[in-house]
Amino acid sequence: MLFSIQNSGIGDINSHTKSKRHLEYLKSAESNRSKTIYETFHMKTSELNKLCAAEGTMVFHAVKHSHSYISQACTINLSKKCFPDSSIAKNITCNRTKASEIACNVLAPPITGSVVLELRGVPFFSVCYDASNKGNAKMLPIVVQFFSKFGVKYGILEFIEQQHESADALFNNIKYVIEANGLNLNQLVSIGSDNTNVNVANCYSHILHNSVKHGNEHLLFDIEGVLLKIYSHFGRSSVRSQELVKYFEFAEQEQKVILKHIRIRWLSLLQSIERLIAINPVIKSYFLNLGNNECPGLLLNFFTCNKGECSLYFLTNILPEVQAANLSLQREYTTGVNLHNIITNLIRKLNNHLRDDFFGCKVGQLLKNIQSSAEVDDLKKSFRSFIRTVISYIEKYNNNNASFYEAISIFNEINIEKIEWKNIQHCTTYINDEMLDLDGLYNDFNNIKSKYIGSKEKYDGINKQIESFLSSNLGASKRAEARANEGDGQSLCDECEDEDTHDFDSDDDERDARCHKNQKENRPVRVDHLWAYLIDGEDVPNLKKLVQFAFSIPASNAFCETIFSHMKYL
Repeated sequence: MLFSIQNSGIGDINSHTKSKRHLEYLKSAESNRSKTIYETFHMKTSELNKLCAAEGTMVFHAVKHSHSYISQACTINLSKKCFPDSSIAKNITCNRTKASEIACNVLAPPITGSVVLELRGVPFFSVCYDASNKGNAKMLPIVVQFFSKFGVKYGILEFIEQQHESADALFNNIKYVIEANGLNLNQLVSIGSDNTNVNVANCYSHILHNSVKHGNEHLLFDIEGVLLKIYSHFGRSSVRSQELVKYFEFAEQEQKVILKHIRIRWLSLLQSIERLIAINPVIKSYFLNLGNNECPGLLLNFFTCNKGECSLYFLTNILPEVQAANLSLQREYTTGVNLHNIITNLIRKLNNHLRDDFFGCKVGQLLKNIQSSAEVDDLKKSFRSFIRTVISYIEKYNNNNASFYEAISIFNEINIEKIEWKNIQHCTTYINDEMLDLDGLYNDFNNIKSKYIGSKEKYDGINKQIESFLSSNLGASKRAEARANEGDGQSLCDECEDEDTHDFDSDDDERDARCHKNQKENRPVRVDHLWAYLIDGEDVPNLKKLVQFAFSIPASNAFCETIFSHMKYL
């Protein structure tokens, strides 16, 4: 029912409430009162609360583990049939639209609110972002990284649709999200994105990936082209795939699927090469036996010349070094503090290959069998050019901020006794002088160093104390992901949590392998957990600010990439 308030505002409203027409509408509404939600479901309030909790839990589980909303609806329908005697299963409804609303309007606000609340209590944080198409929409997650009470933490501030990718539009969106959440731009110390020329902190996972891509241009054979050609040859024809099966059976070799290499994926090249080498005799036999010029020219040349095989085995010797560094960068707790050690170790190993002229034992054997010394020299020259290109590409981005990352790398030291005051003092040159009192910082550093030395010899060592600190302060749902060491006990979703973390750009089998590798990793304690434990309960405001500054610097944009990986399932 419409009426005007143009003349006297509140007076028009009071006058309308006393009108005959309004009173008739009230009387009609009272006599035709709709059923309440409790009456609709024939449930008591407590049972309705249980129903709401069940729906919220199901949606939370689906979103956490990247289940689609369609799969969610199917699971709900299946539950009704499996548990017909349950009143909750009978009344639960959680189709795609409702699940989306619960996720976005019920679960997301308090989770985001808790992140914002923590951000207001820290002096520094970084923002990371990335853009990707979701259908015909350009989606932009705004992610924050900061040092919380218990170590490094990430959180999504906002997930927005952006029409333009210009620098001005990005700046305006990020500025709006920060200020809309009651945060101060002065807290922002770094902006991380893909491998661009305009951001403060480059994504080093992209840098390593692109360095290999540029290095491949110097090889005498296009290995990436070979991988793509082989996959497309069988991927488009079931007849060819069935014919290949016969070759596996004849060779009495276990059939393995040919892996698809995607040029923009960080970790797919090495896996595709290793799989090709594993089945190389069968694949080679298949293509060389094709008649009537059916074998593609690129593959015929690859299987019949020395350059292709030598380049293939050269990459299997070099790429593991690059990939190991890339995997380290993608760990959920890797920050700018770790970056100096990761990059310098990689460059040192690559320079060792150049100095020793070592390209792998298999490559050395193949080179000995080549009759032409000129061809051998050309191959070695291409291998050296590949390594030099990878090194120079990494250094091009790293050298700009190398001194900064080296300065904050002191917080990557597990043995605090090795850190000297001059290291701390040098680190302060990268932070606003007005924020720190050097005299107070020296006293803070002495206090923490003394605490570390005293803690090492008490209560079963410092590792046990850190584990106890995390377990006693974090909720049960967080203990699994924050344990300093992997224990024997597992929570309900431990396996899923291990699968969801660490390796952001790999397939399921690879994630399982990485998860097992990370569990066996012989690292006693995470450095962010160590500093969180040492600072907790101590009056060390100056050192605390310095630690929060250092650990808020991102090393890669991997966390943003995982968001898009999860999105494709929804």
